[in-house]
Amino acid sequence: MRTRSTSGRGRACFAVIRTASGSVISSASAGALNGTRGLKVSWVAGEGVGQAVEQAGSAGRWSAPGQTCRVAGRTLPGGMLYVGTDLAAASGHDVEPALIDPRLPVDLGSPDWTGRDLGYWPSYSQIAPGCRAAYLRWLEAGRRHRDVSVGYAFLFLYGLERRVLVDLRQDETARAAELPLIQAEVERLLELFGSDASFQGYATGFRRLIEAVSVAAADGAACAGPAPEADRRRPSARLRVGLGEFARGRRPVPAEWALAWVTSHPAHSPRTAAKRCPGEFAELFAVRYDDRHLGGFHIKPAGPPPAFAYRPASGGFRGPVTLEVPGVPDVFDQALPLRRLASLADECAESLDAYSRVIGRDPGLRGTLAAAALLPEELLDLGSGDAGAFTEWARSRLGGFAMSAVPAADLLRWSGADEPAKKDVIALARLLGHAGIGLEPDPRFGGPVPKGGSVVFFHVDDAVDAAPSHAYRAASLLLHLGAAVSLADGHVAVEEKELLIGHLEEALDLTRAERTRLRAHLRWLLATEVKLTGLARRIETVEERQREHLAGFLSAVAAADGRIDPAEVKTLRRIAKLLGLAPEVMDEHLRAAASEMNGAPAVPPPASDPVVVRPGRPERGHAVPPPAAEPAAAGPGVHRGHGLGLDESLLAARIAEAAEVSALLGSVFGDDDPAPAPSPPPPGVAPVAGLDGGHSRLIRALPAHPTLPRASWEELAAAHRVLPDGAIDRLNEAAYETTGEPVIEGDDPLEINREALEAML
Repeated sequence: MRTRSTSGRGRACFAVIRTASGSVISSASAGALNGTRGLKVSWVAGEGVGQAVEQAGSAGRWSAPGQTCRVAGRTLPGGMLYVGTDLAAASGHDVEPALIDPRLPVDLGSPDWTGRDLGYWPSYSQIAPGCRAAYLRWLEAGRRHRDVSVGYAFLFLYGLERRVLVDLRQDETARAAELPLIQAEVERLLELFGSDASFQGYATGFRRLIEAVSVAAADGAACAGPAPEADRRRPSARLRVGLGEFARGRRPVPAEWALAWVTSHPAHSPRTAAKRCPGEFAELFAVRYDDRHLGGFHIKPAGPPPAFAYRPASGGFRGPVTLEVPGVPDVFDQALPLRRLASLADECAESLDAYSRVIGRDPGLRGTLAAAALLPEELLDLGSGDAGAFTEWARSRLGGFAMSAVPAADLLRWSGADEPAKKDVIALARLLGHAGIGLEPDPRFGGPVPKGGSVVFFHVDDAVDAAPSHAYRAASLLLHLGAAVSLADGHVAVEEKELLIGHLEEALDLTRAERTRLRAHLRWLLATEVKLTGLARRIETVEERQREHLAGFLSAVAAADGRIDPAEVKTLRRIAKLLGLAPEVMDEHLRAAASEMNGAPAVPPPASDPVVVRPGRPERGHAVPPPAAEPAAAGPGVHRGHGLGLDESLLAARIAEAAEVSALLGSVFGDDDPAPAPSPPPPGVAPVAGLDGGHSRLIRALPAHPTLPRASWEELAAAHRVLPDGAIDRLNEAAYETTGEPVIEGDDPLEINREALEAML
């Protein structure tokens, strides 16, 4: 190796050590230059560093911030200038470019504001007199005007670079006093000339280096206070040094610093929700980070010291400089903690996807019930604002009851919409779920959007937003048909209700939460006008054998109160038509039900007359006579005594039959054998617009025609194992990012945007 050193008279010196190839392997210095904690500055390329300090006896000096000097009859306020007759450049070659030499001519009569004669690397000693005039007048005006050549801003920046990289390394007192002022001046210049890409690049890099110098000089202070702002293009020097200090001290990394770390790292690409909703994202990240890493996790103190490189704009430096902070490990690129943090960040962004899409479409919805309903539970504040008022009202309506009927109009008023749509009711249902209150009918579970009448509130343990199970859908269909039969005669008998509720208790594969919801659904059904419209699609896949069982159970519901009304017969025959059964088949089940309940031979029930299945004087219509056995004996379906009493064993048998029907109906929504999982995309076929496998297959399956009935859409979504409403939001989010417009619009039918679809595919 060869060493070349230069020294100034009466000052400390430093050396640049090079290999034979000319590359720098370290930087050494006498005590004064590198005596301060952690400051090691190396020029790692170019011709190296020669005379780096003012020579003794030279007239060049630094005008400190706030000082005033006079040059060529002009008063230059604010300081931060080198003024004098002799000052060598940092490289040891030529004169310092930023030095203002009062001896040089100035053409104040013809200032060159455009800077056409400045050159690429201007030096005050070499520019034309007209350029000196423009530069001095710009300085005289306080460096406030932007309508001058950016070259004059560069010329001023050269002096700041020299002050930070050369002079302040030797003077700890001046460094502490001047660095914040110099940094503030650089930021002010960026506001004036930041539109120039070259100046913006140099000034931003210099500002980062100033931060690194400040951090390196303050041992252990980098990790104090709040985390710096995230910057993926130029991660903060304080962030890198601060993380190293956490590792060196074996202290846990707080959530705020962990978030700044992962969002500043170039290897992590923040998702749309994180960028669109930064406040909510940061809050959710902090909550989940603290839940999983109580107090924060620790970083392994391994790695070289942090190094910060900067290529000065000034021609007085012949190459880039590198500042190292010894004694602190650089952990910024450690893979394992970054993977953990990136996984958590992606998880939080995914949890905010639905909320983010709503805010993206209409930022004014932030703070509304519709937006609050889409927030993750950790961020939902049910104690204040609109969400708090809504949940307080709902709890007051439910009170201490297990369930309570509420006028639908009172609920829908909270949506804020003149004509609440399905999405509005779903938003209210989500909020209620977070408050421990269920809603029926709930569109998420196949219920309609309430237009009038009542809805039912009931207690729930957990908020659920998943698609209903096959067993639930089967039981719901059976309840719907049973309620229609029970309500056909204008009132619901206790026995009919008991049979339907018994079905819920005995139905297989229903969870406790599903049974609770179905009880509330039944209460709503029995309190409203049950219609048989809209059921054809739910019934059309029921096998003929299952339809026979269903007809038998519904006939038992009609006969449960001991009387089959003509209206019930009429309803049953309408259901028979839906089931594709001949009226005679339903009549046969009615006769069987009447016979079993009365213990007597069956009598065909005319559609116009009721069938009374209880002892005593026949009512109008065809009576089923009481058995001719001894007076003490009663039929298998009737207890003698005061009025009518149903045989509990027979009722239990009917309930068991209901369970059998429910089990058989499970194949309406799923076969006995589990349906095979949707096949993955063919090899070599990329996901559509960044969507996952299920949503990619779904969008490829959209039909060619421009509209799609809502029921067909729900079936299509179920076939691909995604939620119908969530899928619309997810596909539209991908469409917005790809084409700038939604791919699916409307409610029923859905409208397919063919142009957007083709662009995505």
